[in-house]
Amino acid sequence: MHLFRLLLLIAPLICLSFTSPTPSIVPSSKFDFSPECQTAYEEILAMRLQAGQKILHQIEQDDPNNLIPLLLANYIDLFQLFILEEEALLTQLEPNKEKRLQQLSKASPDSPYYLLSQAEINLHWAIIHLKYNQYYKAFWEVRKAYKLLKNNQSKFPDFQLNLKSLGVIHALVGTIPDNYKWGAKILGFEGDIKQGIQELEQFLAYSKQNQNIFYQEGLNFHLFLLTYLDIAPKKAWQIAQSLPTNDHLLNTLVVSEIAVRTGHHEQSIQLLENRPRGADYIDFWLLDYTLGLQKLYRLDSSAKASMLNFIHNFKGKNYVKDAYQKLAWYALLFEDESTYFDYMQKCLTYGTTNMDADKSADKWAKSGKLLHRDLLKARLLFDGGNYEQALVVLDNTPTIGLSNEHVLELNYRYGRVCEGLGRLDDAIEYYQLTMASEVGEGSYFAPKSCLQIGKIYEWQNDQEQARNYYKECFQYSDYDYENSIEQQAKAGLNRLK
Repeated sequence: MHLFRLLLLIAPLICLSFTSPTPSIVPSSKFDFSPECQTAYEEILAMRLQAGQKILHQIEQDDPNNLIPLLLANYIDLFQLFILEEEALLTQLEPNKEKRLQQLSKASPDSPYYLLSQAEINLHWAIIHLKYNQYYKAFWEVRKAYKLLKNNQSKFPDFQLNLKSLGVIHALVGTIPDNYKWGAKILGFEGDIKQGIQELEQFLAYSKQNQNIFYQEGLNFHLFLLTYLDIAPKKAWQIAQSLPTNDHLLNTLVVSEIAVRTGHHEQSIQLLENRPRGADYIDFWLLDYTLGLQKLYRLDSSAKASMLNFIHNFKGKNYVKDAYQKLAWYALLFEDESTYFDYMQKCLTYGTTNMDADKSADKWAKSGKLLHRDLLKARLLFDGGNYEQALVVLDNTPTIGLSNEHVLELNYRYGRVCEGLGRLDDAIEYYQLTMASEVGEGSYFAPKSCLQIGKIYEWQNDQEQARNYYKECFQYSDYDYENSIEQQAKAGLNRLK
């Protein structure tokens, strides 16, 4: 959920403030990022959580006054809860947050890690609570973290580690639509995408020169922002290819995601198929879902096995509906209509609608409609970067007897494929046809066409036209992928500033 939606949810509580008694300082407490702590952090970041936990236990015995292990242990909770999505595990681990914050607050405030460690733990739990749809908790944790980081920056302006998380927050604040900016200002948030990226790049330059242990984490944040906010996706891919993935599961996730976002689908499949596995690594079943998607995009018959592996092993609820929808698509292309409807029924029965993909899948399942096979093939081939093949499918799709909704989709698909092939004038024409249609209310075809025209004009340096189309995206409402399209439109308007 975007930050501005959190602002709306929490608006009735803006008059509240938090106060807490000043804890007594324990003189023997310290923040020492010792070599052992560095090793534990590296193990945790590679998703070898048990190995990291074992090292932390040893540090607690050998150096009980060192508080850095509290921060590192929180990374373990973050990764476990974010990846596994198990409600029982959340109930079990949630008390750790306050225990750690209480211990950290008893240390000397003279260390720059005093406020930073508390801010990072609040940010971790904000991410966790967002994942579990606990938006009120998440908002206040982000707000606390932001205030702690700003305070720490004032006290220790030369402490570059402040910029790692401040940069991310400032960039995300920059994606808030202008009509919600007042809420951000009232609640103390400030910043924009440019500021956030500059802060991250400043942190990375310092960290690389000084071999700071947090360089890899900051780099991952930077790459995602460059890619997801459409700032410099090609640059992100060039950098991502240098990341080691053979024994680093988090890097595998980062590089494969950026590969998908930049059209390098085969590289993503290879990374996911060869990802590090075994008892040393956490079970990251969501990567099987991603692998199934990538295989489906190239109409690969082995896609089903990967998607079923996700369904049978994953105990969370996000992307479950979408996975069943994709199995239904597979059935429509490779099996039969009866199996298609069986999977769509399971789409209705299992999972939640917290994610855009799941909302869309659930909405389609409720409609009871059957997809057009040729348009589905073209869609999948396009999503996998197979533009020439997708164009052949569209050119051979019979138009006689197509419903108005299918004609709408046909025009949209032509627009997407022409854009992928670099035929930008043709793409704009098809997108405008899509936007002019009077059918398809509630579908994403028109707003997505509007967004893509904005991007094309931005690439052509026609800033006025680009700005107009980005603004027009906000005239649509209540359609699939609305959050994503609005965020991209906002990022486009920010770039044009």
